[in-house]
Amino acid sequence: MIKKNLDAQQLKAVCDVLAEANLGYTKTELTRLLEQSGIGIVPDGKQSKGYVYQMGLNKREWLYNCLAMEVNKSHSLNRVYSFIEKSLNPVAFTDERSRDKYIFLFEGTNKVLLLAGLEVTKEGKMIEVVQAKTLDEVDRRVNSLQRQLYNRAIHSEVQKYCIKDYLQKDYYDAVFEAAKGLAQRVRDITGLTTDGGTLFQTAFSKNDPYLFFNSMKTDSEISEFIGLKELMEAIFHLVRNPVAHTPKINWKVDENKALDILTLISFAHKYLDECHKMPGKI
Repeated sequence: MIKKNLDAQQLKAVCDVLAEANLGYTKTELTRLLEQSGIGIVPDGKQSKGYVYQMGLNKREWLYNCLAMEVNKSHSLNRVYSFIEKSLNPVAFTDERSRDKYIFLFEGTNKVLLLAGLEVTKEGKMIEVVQAKTLDEVDRRVNSLQRQLYNRAIHSEVQKYCIKDYLQKDYYDAVFEAAKGLAQRVRDITGLTTDGGTLFQTAFSKNDPYLFFNSMKTDSEISEFIGLKELMEAIFHLVRNPVAHTPKINWKVDENKALDILTLISFAHKYLDECHKMPGKI
């Protein structure tokens, strides 16, 4: 038995997610879920009399009225919780084409529920959890994108510069900030103040380097040292420079591409973990 309650504002926010225009349920689907949960259907206010047509409530407002009427009548949220569970039942999303819809509904609903101390599990069951206090905490606990970063062991220096943009699904700014953070890391190690190719060529100069991570005594060590420089230059050519000079609307980057880019930048940072400033350099 769930003892924690949703207030009116939280219930409205849940309805806004489940009845969202694009990835939310249709009115027909919501009607079926309401009926399966034993919740009465209230009129939406639409009327048609000859040539006169009166607009009614939108889908979100109508759904809220249905749920609110149930709470007022039964003085209980039990059927509302059953409705939410049915709405997020994973069995309804086994088709690969419905996964985006499921992720949207699952994450969006749980972001609201966490602020009430509730959560729907991956199995579609409502449970009580520790109540989230802030939106940042909600993002950390719910967002699947955060788990993607964890699964790929993305370096903390990458997350430091791009985590907020990434969790908000602003992949354009996420990869841009992460690329800039890579240059800043080299500046922090070397004390140099330049940027881009000039920075990397100076820092990783074969004859007069500003940093080191091996002795550069063998061909393999020299090759590895030059390879890291070329990797960083490549990241700037592929990511930082195009983003800096291309309007945001024209530079398309989806989640998978963003993850690949961030993984590449993370790989460079892991090399920089082993780098030290060359003695004697100001």
